Amino acid sequence: MTEVINGWIDWLLQSLGLSGPYILLATVPLTLLQSLFGFFPLAILIVLHVSEFDIIGGMAVSWMACNLGSILIYFLFRRYLYGWFDRKWRAKLKRYDKWQRYLDRYGIWTLVLLRTVPIMPSNIINFMAAVSPIKVSSYIWGTVLGNLSYIWLFGTIGSSLIVPREEWRGFLGWYAVFIAVLLAIFVRRHWGHLQEDKRSRMQ
Repeated sequence: MTEVINGWIDWLLQSLGLSGPYILLATVPLTLLQSLFGFFPLAILIVLHVSEFDIIGGMAVSWMACNLGSILIYFLFRRYLYGWFDRKWRAKLKRYDKWQRYLDRYGIWTLVLLRTVPIMPSNIINFMAAVSPIKVSSYIWGTVLGNLSYIWLFGTIGSSLIVPREEWRGFLGWYAVFIAVLLAIFVRRHWGHLQEDKRSRMQ
């Protein structure tokens, strides 16, 4: 499936005659569609951006495009399509109830985890956030940090064939520092909640 999507994106870029910075005329709309429908892995666009803009530029472009798509879809559903989505999709999201509870409880930190680790499609994350009581500011910060984490990690791994080993290790090393800082802040802010969850599991 991934190979088919790769081929389709290559065909689209060639058909439109896009190269260099102009590929954004295709990849940004594709990122917006991905945020709504989730029909292909974001890693494909990240690798495409990295191959065109080098690793830092490509990851920065991917990060901005992903943030734009996630935030636009969030506001679209929360402000205009909330009722329709709640009626049509609430039952289908039952299998994600555990993550919905974590999202309601931990807010920004659940978003960071879900966007970093591909536990569920990014569009489902956008929908879940739209029907949750999470604050707009928490959603935006969780999305910005979560997308940064995902793109930093998978952009580096996906670029391992075109980036020198020393540079690749450096990106992963700084990523480890970034995650360690986030974990420390999370534990400090939610130590009480973590202990409550631990006690409830032991009962």
